[in-house]
Amino acid sequence: MSSALQTDREWLEPDGLGGFASGTVGGIRTRRYHALLMAATTPPTGRYVLVNGVEAWLETPAGSFALTSQHYASDVIHPDGAQRIEKFNIDPWPRWIFALPDGTRVEQGVLVRPGLSSTLVYWRLKEGRGGTLAVRLLISGRDLHSLHHENPAFKFEADTGYGPLVFNPYPGVPSICVHTSAIYSYQPEWYRNFLYAAERDRGLDCVEDLASPGIFR
Repeated sequence: MSSALQTDREWLEPDGLGGFASGTVGGIRTRRYHALLMAATTPPTGRYVLVNGVEAWLETPAGSFALTSQHYASDVIHPDGAQRIEKFNIDPWPRWIFALPDGTRVEQGVLVRPGLSSTLVYWRLKEGRGGTLAVRLLISGRDLHSLHHENPAFKFEADTGYGPLVFNPYPGVPSICVHTSAIYSYQPEWYRNFLYAAERDRGLDCVEDLASPGIFR
């Protein structure tokens, strides 16, 4: 089914511990509860939103093409990745097909493993010559029911060591461990004024800032 900008249809993948990943078919977060990694520290309570989402794009000889879209408080949706969603399937896990202008088709999937506070996000080339995938994590480290705002206390630096990258955004908040084959480049940025339309429509606080420590390529 065609799914671009279908923000009224939602999906949810539980981990069986009180945590989950969730979002909309159109890929744009509309609630404070939409996240790629939400963990329950005292199952099923003590819930923290750790990774809210991603900014992803494919760099090709024909240009750079967005694979995500964000809704900002100025009521602007940017970039145009959601417009490239050709197909969405919920079974056996949420999967999207993106059709790019140069004929490239990319599959994105989100899997949550039951019994672990863990989310697997992948992108796979389906057709075309491909290119370099670039991904920025959008991180908060906040209580499930709160909203996050730019502040000097957020820790952007990752613990590298010999294993996965480990982000510790705030003291007392669960660590975020990233296992990837990508090359990581530290380029800290604040992404400001995300708008959550469903929260706005309920008359609740609806604007959030998220931190992005760097780029995975």
